[in-house]
Amino acid sequence: MKNILKTIVFALVTAVSLSACSEIPSLNGSDIESSDISDSENSSSSAVYDETDPNEFEINSKDFVTKLNAEGGVYEQGEMLTDGDFDGRGFVRFENGGKLTHIVNTPSAQHYRFILAVRSEKGASIKLSVKDKTEGMFYIPPSEDKDGVQNFGYAAVDSVYLSEGKNVFVLNVEKGRADIDYIMVESSEKVDSALYRTGSSAVNPYASLGVVGAMKYLSDIYGEYSLTAVNVSVGTNAEIDAVYSQTGRYPAVRCSELAYAVMGNADKEELLENDIELAIEWAESGGLVSYKWHWYSPNRLRSVKSGAFDLSQAFENVDLEEIALMTSEDLSMLNTNGHIPNELYELLADIDKLSESLLRLKEKDIITIFEPLPNADSGLYWWGDDPENYKKLYTLIFNRLCKYHRLSNLIFVYTGANAEYYPGTGYCDIVGQNFFEKSNSSFAGIFNAAADALPTRKILAITACDIMPDIDLMYRDNAMWLWCAIESGEYLIDQNGAFSSEYNSPNDLNKMYNSTVMLTRDELPDMTHYSSQ
Repeated sequence: MKNILKTIVFALVTAVSLSACSEIPSLNGSDIESSDISDSENSSSSAVYDETDPNEFEINSKDFVTKLNAEGGVYEQGEMLTDGDFDGRGFVRFENGGKLTHIVNTPSAQHYRFILAVRSEKGASIKLSVKDKTEGMFYIPPSEDKDGVQNFGYAAVDSVYLSEGKNVFVLNVEKGRADIDYIMVESSEKVDSALYRTGSSAVNPYASLGVVGAMKYLSDIYGEYSLTAVNVSVGTNAEIDAVYSQTGRYPAVRCSELAYAVMGNADKEELLENDIELAIEWAESGGLVSYKWHWYSPNRLRSVKSGAFDLSQAFENVDLEEIALMTSEDLSMLNTNGHIPNELYELLADIDKLSESLLRLKEKDIITIFEPLPNADSGLYWWGDDPENYKKLYTLIFNRLCKYHRLSNLIFVYTGANAEYYPGTGYCDIVGQNFFEKSNSSFAGIFNAAADALPTRKILAITACDIMPDIDLMYRDNAMWLWCAIESGEYLIDQNGAFSSEYNSPNDLNKMYNSTVMLTRDELPDMTHYSSQ
C-alpha cells in the first residue's frame, strides 16, 4: 500500500492571510481567498518520496505491582483526611484543580496500568501525565452511598509506557472533587490489537457505493495505518497549503466546518459556498472530505454556548421518528396548528437548511465524513446540556438527513468521551476524540478507555488536536487512531498566514507525513471501486 522509496519534494505555496480559529467557530472570521490546488500539485504519479519506519522502543516485560498511598506524594489544593475506611495513614481530598505528584520506581521499560482507589460524591475526571505528557483520563462516576458511607471504587488507565527507574507522574483533578486513597501501578501490555476488529458496514441505511467502499477501506487499514488530516479555516485551504509547504505532501483528509450554513449571515454563507467548492475539488483530487457541525442555535441568539437553546421544550410529547420523515409543508401546518412546538420546528428548519450544503456534495458523489454536534460532553455547548436530549437531537439529525433527505454520501462520527452521550451503535461509524493538551502523546490510555466504553467496537479517530501525536509513540503503544486531524488557525498558521511552528514543528510534520505507516492523499485508493476488491 505504501511506496518504499520516496524523495521529499518541497514546494513553496503562496500563503494566504487569516485570523486563527478556535475550537468554537468564530463569528468574526476573516474572509480569506480560497487557494486552488493546481494540476501539477494534484499529480502524485511522478513523485517519489523517502519514507521512514517508526522507531522501535525497548520493551522488556516483567511482572510488577506496587501500591503508592496518595498522602505519600506532593499534593496541591488537597487535604489529608482520616475518617472512614482507607489504606495507609489517610486519604487525600482534592478540590477542582487539585494536583498530586508522585514517583513510581519501575523495574523495566514496558507498559503499565495505573489504578486509582478513588471516590467522588458528584463525579470527577482526573488527568494522568507522565514526564509532562498526557497519557490518559480517569472518569470517576458519582460514588454509591451505602448506609451513609461512600466507599472507594477503582478507575484505571492502561497501556502507559514507562522507562526503567524513577518515573514522575502527576494526577490533575480536571473536573469535580475527588478523594484519592492510593495508586496501584502494575505491569501491562500495549493496546490490544483485538480492538481493531471492527465491522465494515455503514450505519447509513442508504449508503452509496462510495460510502460502502470507504468504510471497507477504513476498517481494512485500521490498526495498521493512520491517515494524515488537517482542519482548515472555512473557505480556504490555508492550513493544507502550510503543511504542503513544509512536507511536500497533502493530508489524506480535508476537515472543515458547516457552522455558517444556518447563521443567516450572507458573507458567512458565501464563505461556506467557497468551502464546498474546495471540498469538491479536494475529493476530485483523490482526498477524503470531512465536515463537523457546530450548530449556532436556531433562535435569535444564534449561539453555540451552553444554555443558548432548551431542547426539553422541543421534544416534549412528540414522536421524533415520525416527525423526522415529514415534509416541510406538513411540519409547517402542524406548527401553525400548535401540534408541534416552535422549538422543534426551528430545529428541523435548520437541519433542512444544513442538508442543502450536504446535498451539493452528494450530487457530486463526494463521500462526506460528517461529525454533527461535536463534544457534547465538554459542557461548552447547548446541545450537550442534557445527555438524553442530546441523543434525541443526534438521532433526529441522523433520521432527517439519511431517511428523509436520502443523503447516501454520509459517514457518521460521534465525538465525545462520556458514554452517557453515546447515541448508539446504529448511529455512528466512527468515534472521535479531541486533544488540546500540548502533548505529542499517543493517548493510548484514552484509546483503551474509549474502546472499552463502547458496547460494540467502533473505529476511533482524533478529530482535532493542537499537536499531532508522535507516530513513534503511536506505533510503540499500538494506539493507531484512524486519523489525527490538526486543528485550524494558530495551530498551523501565524497571523500573517505563514506556517507557524509554535505547536507543530517542520521536523515533526515531515516525520509524520513521510512515515511508512501514515497515509497521505496520494496514497488513497478509489473508494467507489474499493468495495469490489
